[in-house]
Amino acid sequence: MAQTATRLLSLLSLLQSRRSWTAVQLADRLQVSTRTVRNDVGRLRELGYAVEATRGSVGGYRLGAGGASLPPLLLDAEEAVAVAVGLRTGVNCIIGGMEETSVRALVKLEQVLPSLLRRRVRNLNQYTIPLASARPVPVVDPALLTMLVGLCHARERIRFRYLELTGEPETTCDVEPYRLVNRGHRWYLLGFEVEADAWQIYEVDRIRPRTPTGPRFTGRELPAEDVAGYVARRVPETMWRHEATVTVHASARDIEGRFASAEAAVEPVDDRSCTVRLGAESVNAMALALGRLGADFTVTDSAALTAEVRTLAERYARAAAPNVTGSAGPEGLTQPEPGAGADHPVAVDPSGKGDQERQRGHGEPQRDQRLPQRHPAHREPHRHQGR
Repeated sequence: MAQTATRLLSLLSLLQSRRSWTAVQLADRLQVSTRTVRNDVGRLRELGYAVEATRGSVGGYRLGAGGASLPPLLLDAEEAVAVAVGLRTGVNCIIGGMEETSVRALVKLEQVLPSLLRRRVRNLNQYTIPLASARPVPVVDPALLTMLVGLCHARERIRFRYLELTGEPETTCDVEPYRLVNRGHRWYLLGFEVEADAWQIYEVDRIRPRTPTGPRFTGRELPAEDVAGYVARRVPETMWRHEATVTVHASARDIEGRFASAEAAVEPVDDRSCTVRLGAESVNAMALALGRLGADFTVTDSAALTAEVRTLAERYARAAAPNVTGSAGPEGLTQPEPGAGADHPVAVDPSGKGDQERQRGHGEPQRDQRLPQRHPAHREPHRHQGR
């Protein structure tokens, strides 16, 4: 397949280079048979390129009107869609300033595609709508990315101010840059910090470079053969704002796949439990990650996480409680309506069994004088207390 694609691209280049070619001439240049040339011309036509043929002793092939006005671009349907999707998502790109560039590139792509693929790409752009991320995404300056990879290639040190996560004063770093690593919506720089004499990982969106760069440095052996794996393991340790240790009452094998590698490190204890070192940008995010495990757990070293788990548990309990009159208080107890007895919370018995029992024991059911009688449609909604 790769040889065929290369040959088709070569054939397009030959057809563009002069007005016409005979089948024998093309076969000789491509070092194939004339039958292969005819088959390749048929493939180009299927892709939408206008290749005209003339009969007779001087017959041959040439590109149709407009076929030589632009350089040929050989893409199959899947490749064209892949490129278009990449450029389309660039409109909502995590690299700052790339939106307009992506649109220009997409317009140029459409111009050089054959008509069949051009229609497919235009349909893709017309009938797809990208949604913005639900969470704020750090945006990286493309000039900064270009500068960093240039320094990696030239082996020049960079000095930069680094924004701290916790609001502490910026620190100044003198770093030998080695690799840029992209993970999801984030970019990381792997470098060797000269003053600390250690490998470090930096979030690129928090880097504020100082000029000039330099001096040059002698390359070091990378900290691991698998740089991506090394960064994935180290990122949680260096980027967490909050962390805690949790004992999960399930095996490490069952739990490990339920955390992203940037969320937690799982260590087995025995067949029924494991220790999880958990971290995130907020305590709430850690509590929500534990909630989706589907297993019991015990927080061992974080009062903040314990309090957040308790808060979420109470909130969920209130949401799952049966419908009651009045609004729920901070401890999940129903507060009395105005005019009701102040000493006791009041709840409605939705089953009606209380009235039936009073009727059997005391004749006609007696209305509870503490409850104002209203149509159900006017009942106060069950309110949820936020944090």
